[in-house]
Amino acid sequence: MLIKEVLVDTNALFIPGEFGVDIFEELERLGYRHIIVLKAVMNELDRLRWELKGKDKRAANVGYSLLLRYLQHKAPEQEQMPGRCKVTLNEADVGEMNTDELILAVAVKKNAAVLTIDEPLKRKLTKAGIVTVYLRGKSRLEEL
Repeated sequence: MLIKEVLVDTNALFIPGEFGVDIFEELERLGYRHIIVLKAVMNELDRLRWELKGKDKRAANVGYSLLLRYLQHKAPEQEQMPGRCKVTLNEADVGEMNTDELILAVAVKKNAAVLTIDEPLKRKLTKAGIVTVYLRGKSRLEEL
């Protein structure tokens, strides 16, 4: 059985804090069982937690905490929380690429969908034939 994979963009990790949507639960509802977070995304989110102010800072902190909670529930013998999707960090080679370029390259290589609310990235993904998961109606995730 093919396991559906999805990469998560940095701005998608703001969704829980801004809109109260559990992106991990929603991705599971859409059938994604393997959620990939690039190390570059994790680093970017960590940096933004310290640079942003107000509601954006709060949203970044909520997303970061939620991501850490999912990552820390993995025991060595157990890759995922019981009944939950698998969340992994990917140490993709950054090189000279920015985070969006890296997400696009990894999505093409793995034939994985991408969760993002970044319009320019969504256009690039669509042009490359990559399935995009996005926030619809500020209440749920849908595929494009």
